[in-house]
Amino acid sequence: MRTKQFPVATISIIVLNGIIFGIGVLSGEQTQIIQNYGFIPNHLFNPDDGNNKDDFQQNSLTSLLQSSKPQSSTLLDSLTRLFSSMFVHASVAHIAFNLFALAYLGVYAERAIGIPRYVLVYFTSGIVAALFHGVISSYVLHNGNVVLIGASGAISGVLGVAAAVGNRRAYYWLVLQIVFAIIGSINALPIAFTAHIGGFIAGVVITKVLVRLEQSKRKARYFLQ
Repeated sequence: MRTKQFPVATISIIVLNGIIFGIGVLSGEQTQIIQNYGFIPNHLFNPDDGNNKDDFQQNSLTSLLQSSKPQSSTLLDSLTRLFSSMFVHASVAHIAFNLFALAYLGVYAERAIGIPRYVLVYFTSGIVAALFHGVISSYVLHNGNVVLIGASGAISGVLGVAAAVGNRRAYYWLVLQIVFAIIGSINALPIAFTAHIGGFIAGVVITKVLVRLEQSKRKARYFLQ
């Protein structure tokens, strides 16, 4: 572990998220940013139904996240939103909680596996989280018109790094997310627990693969001597 390495990637991601949120709030365009850059599952997984308004939402937060007007969408647009949605947040509480978690978990993970691997895990986990959530939303819960935003799926992948390198307590968090996902599907909670699950699993799998590859390289060096 690189204990003295400055967490460049983690700090950069935090700052970028903060800047994007600040621009949205100060310009008064935050709602429009959410609509334009958040990931809408139905646009990718159920495009024939993607423009039909879902009456599922009831409270103010979920109303903000509801795709309230028909939007034309292409495959490229949907794939772009898988990435851009990781940098968009709905409120001060939303971004504050996510960035605090990233600061707490990211420093350890970045130092443990190095900057390139950390960046790979973070963004791949965020994309997998959105895809996993999208499949569940569009095909199981049938609320795929609700916009998905936030960095928590990617951050869950960072927690997966800790689990992959031996912190078994992280798996208890996964169990809680599964329980919350079941409860949320019944009570219509405006939190994407399924994205947390998908991101965590992606983080664990990717980290384990990277560790195996590193171990294989080291063995190869020994055989060549």
